[in-house]
Amino acid sequence: KIIAVVFFMAMALFPAWFFLGGVGCSALKIGKENAVKGVTVTGTVKTTEDVEITVTITGIIEELIVVAGDSVEQNQVLARLDRSKFNKEVAAARSKLETARITLRKNEFDLEDARLDEERYEKLFELGAVSKRELEERTLKRQRLKELLSENEKQIKTVEANLGAIEAVIKNYVVRAPISGIITDQFVSTGDLVSPQQPLFRLIGPEDIYLGTEVEEDELDLVQEGQKAIVIFDAYPEQVFNEEVYYISKQVNPLTGTFEARITRPVENGAKILVGMTLDATIIQEELENVIIIPSEFVLEENNSAYVFKQSNSFAKKILIKTKIFDNNRVLVEEGLKEGDIILKRTDTGKLKNNTKIKIKGFTNRKSSP
Repeated sequence: KIIAVVFFMAMALFPAWFFLGGVGCSALKIGKENAVKGVTVTGTVKTTEDVEITVTITGIIEELIVVAGDSVEQNQVLARLDRSKFNKEVAAARSKLETARITLRKNEFDLEDARLDEERYEKLFELGAVSKRELEERTLKRQRLKELLSENEKQIKTVEANLGAIEAVIKNYVVRAPISGIITDQFVSTGDLVSPQQPLFRLIGPEDIYLGTEVEEDELDLVQEGQKAIVIFDAYPEQVFNEEVYYISKQVNPLTGTFEARITRPVENGAKILVGMTLDATIIQEELENVIIIPSEFVLEENNSAYVFKQSNSFAKKILIKTKIFDNNRVLVEEGLKEGDIILKRTDTGKLKNNTKIKIKGFTNRKSSP
């Protein structure tokens, strides 16, 4: 009777143990996928042409020609400072220059007239029609006019030099673009008093924009010029840009232990890429097709061998696998698993062993890549 009672109690409790008992696990269904293996980095949009435009003199902003966001050409006027204090000096110099030029033209005419008169008296002297003294008087007149003309020319050069010096100073009151580019920042307004070294505008060259990323020095051998890079900007989280590494710095920053890798900027997809935007990038080492990649947390090790627990009905089955590190959190499975297998990770207390009864508490279906 005792044996019968125990038997019937066991039979009564078995369904409860079978359906409710076991070690709690999360499950992952295996699917094949296409993947890229690479170095993940963060970066910022930068430019090799980033200019803060300043003035060399102190003055008041009289006129602003451009504002932030405008595209400008090299040497284009961006702003003008008040130059009214030079108006009288410039007017006086130009008037003096015009008077000197009028005098010069008159003296040139008189000199030519004196030269012809001297030639006429030379012929008359040869004929004995005039005296030598009369000829010498014509020669002396020509020489004096020639000296006067030389003084006129020197005076004009002096006035031109003075006017040029004033105009050179005035040029400093006109702010021009040193390069072609885009005005990204405007730091002043009309009427502001500005002084040397104070920035008026920030100007960048759009053709010189690049994506600057910082790579850990221990990954130096993994990054090369010409490698493809997948880029995602914080501003466009839904867009993926396919770019390329085109420059690698030859120096490591001793403070950060990183070196710079420059990636080409996107020129398509209609995205507006601005200096200062942040990004994440994966510099591709290898592109893989139809492979099995699983989280490292599902993989265990024993005697230098890797294994996982695979679901077999309601039990865990220990399976040896051959893996290769894919990234910091995942491994590539080369042997031991196939598409559709379900692997397990313990979530409750208890220990998973071969043929341990399990209870699935969470399920993830890793879909295959199309």
